[in-house]
Amino acid sequence: MKQFLFFTISFLFQFYHAQSQVSLPPVYEIKSDTAEFQPLNDSCWQFLGIKNETWTIDQVSVPPVTDKFHFKNDNLQGSDTSFYRYWFRFRLKNKMNREARLALPTGADYADFYISGQSSDKWKHYVTGNMLGWDKKDGLKFATSIPVSLQPEEEITVYYFAKNSAPRIVNSFRYSISSYDKIIDNYVSDINDKKQYYNGEELTESFMIGFLLVAFFYTLAFFAIVRERVYLYFSLCVFFLCVLRANNTLGSYFYYESPSLTKYAVYLNYSWAFIHFFLIQFVRYFFKVFINKKVWDKFLLALGLFNILINLLLFFSNLYFPKPPDIIHWAYIFLWRFIPTILLITLFMYARKADWLSKLVIFAAFPMLSLYGVLSWFIAENEDPEKSIFPALAKWLAQYVRTIEALSILLLVLSFSMILFIRYNKLRKENAQQLLDNERLAKEKEIERNELIAKQKIQLEKDVAERTSELKQSLEELKSTQAQLIQSEKMASLGELTAGIAHEIQNPLNFVNNFSDVNKELLEELKEEADKGNLEDVKAIATDVISNEEKINHHGKRAEAIVKGMLQHSRTSSGQKELTDINALADEYLRLSYHGLRSKDKTFSADFKTEFDENIGSVNIIPQDIGRVLLNLYNNAFYTVGEKKKQQIEGYEPTVSVSTKKANGKIEVSVKDNGNGIPQKIVDKIFQPFFTTKPTGQGTGLGLSLSYDILKAHGGEIKVETKEGEGTDFVIQLPVKTNA
Repeated sequence: MKQFLFFTISFLFQFYHAQSQVSLPPVYEIKSDTAEFQPLNDSCWQFLGIKNETWTIDQVSVPPVTDKFHFKNDNLQGSDTSFYRYWFRFRLKNKMNREARLALPTGADYADFYISGQSSDKWKHYVTGNMLGWDKKDGLKFATSIPVSLQPEEEITVYYFAKNSAPRIVNSFRYSISSYDKIIDNYVSDINDKKQYYNGEELTESFMIGFLLVAFFYTLAFFAIVRERVYLYFSLCVFFLCVLRANNTLGSYFYYESPSLTKYAVYLNYSWAFIHFFLIQFVRYFFKVFINKKVWDKFLLALGLFNILINLLLFFSNLYFPKPPDIIHWAYIFLWRFIPTILLITLFMYARKADWLSKLVIFAAFPMLSLYGVLSWFIAENEDPEKSIFPALAKWLAQYVRTIEALSILLLVLSFSMILFIRYNKLRKENAQQLLDNERLAKEKEIERNELIAKQKIQLEKDVAERTSELKQSLEELKSTQAQLIQSEKMASLGELTAGIAHEIQNPLNFVNNFSDVNKELLEELKEEADKGNLEDVKAIATDVISNEEKINHHGKRAEAIVKGMLQHSRTSSGQKELTDINALADEYLRLSYHGLRSKDKTFSADFKTEFDENIGSVNIIPQDIGRVLLNLYNNAFYTVGEKKKQQIEGYEPTVSVSTKKANGKIEVSVKDNGNGIPQKIVDKIFQPFFTTKPTGQGTGLGLSLSYDILKAHGGEIKVETKEGEGTDFVIQLPVKTNA
């Protein structure tokens, strides 16, 4: 029984082994190893496409996975026939009477070769691939191939696993083996040529990249100074030219050091879209096409934007699809040639009337635009010069195109940089001259203003002296009999402070002087017209003179009234600081304000409240000045509650509250009312001179401004808190110890 069981198991094992061997493809017989590429017959290899599976060599070489391998011509209808990852397997046998020296190449991004039968039944594992780093590759690294040698009649089995970033279709599958000696000969020769080529090419490219970077920062610095777009557009054009040139150097570098990045380096070619766009912008702004040729300018701008759109479509098509649509590809090729041609036409449009700088731009741009534009139309799309319209020219360009291109770019960038520098230098000189002219004009105006101020000052002093003399005489006559009446009159008009006399009288004096100057010119014109006998013009001018004289008289009387009123009612300040009871001062001026307003308007009434901190003590201030500040705040507060009372709001009681306290080393005086408040949009303006919300004739707009200056001179400050419709709180802050 045991012997039968053993026999059965052995038979099944042999049968299973035979079945697994039968599933392998037929052996491909090696009869020569001198061909560079020797394609395997489709019947001698099998493939296994992989979707989501992760099969290893141990899995794919035995059932059930090994039975999934197919021949190329097998019927695969109803299944997806494109794969990113797949297995190949084939068998090779040397039928020559000598050693066969072969190489197993791959075009995959990543490839694993498993070989059995070479003096061992174990799998020998090799890795290579286009996207694999140099140090990680096995075998012939330059050729991404694995070398094998077979003795006569020796047979090997090869499993080859490939992984790509783009899918491959089964119908395109094929596999070829190579001659080891042929690959060695070809690549040694090729490597030597490329080494010499890349040494020269990389040196040129490195110089070009360095030169373009210098030009980029050079012109960008000019843009940072002058802020003209023409500098920005040219610097960006140079930058993307630098990126494009870097593609060659980076491509060769990544190929050896980090091949997986080469697929990203190719995207640098799309810099052409931005080179064309910013070159268009540079031409538009340099020649000001948008001013003198508006239709052509719109065409240029639309062409640049359309070019960027086509490049974006091509970029995403290459990124997400194996092959972009032909229309996008041909649109890209067309625009690549068409835009330089159009720019060349644009330059010729300005060739006749251009200045020498513009002609230099045309001269510098002509070689590069001709190379990329006009000449490219006569060269075939493929790289075969014989298929071009002018084969000799195409061959010559193919041989020297990199040198011509480099020289053209150097000429373009160097010339444009020089032109932009000349423009900058010219602009700098113009700006400097303009600054000198402005400074000279400002000095002349300053001299004229000082002379005018001096004249006005003399006249003002004279007028003030005359008016003061008259006032003194009147005061002396009335002093003995009307002392009480004078005191009462002062209390009634303390709100009209004489501290603003210079500001208040300035406007009428300006009017007087200006109209006097105008009349002088009119009278001279009157004489000229009279000599000519133009009576109508004489009458018209005389009418203007009379009108101006009336205005002079009006503003003169206005100035006289201002001076009289202010000098009569001002309370002269001694200018000396003295220890003052701030509570008493605040209370005194509160009552003066209230009674002064009552004396002017018998219908006025309001309530006022005080809350004084008795521990404050005395403070070193100029009492007249601080009194003026308090008086101004009181008058404003009473005015606003009086205006709100006129609105006849039910239950409204006009109230002004005054309080004092000491806090944080400062003395605070608060003047609070329950009036209409100050609108937020004008809160920042209330301390500006001559700003007032009162009707014309009821306020000069100097009160709060003078109050601010007085408090600042005392080392204090004034703050305001207001809420529209509810009231305002002005807070005066004075230091406890002020300078004597």
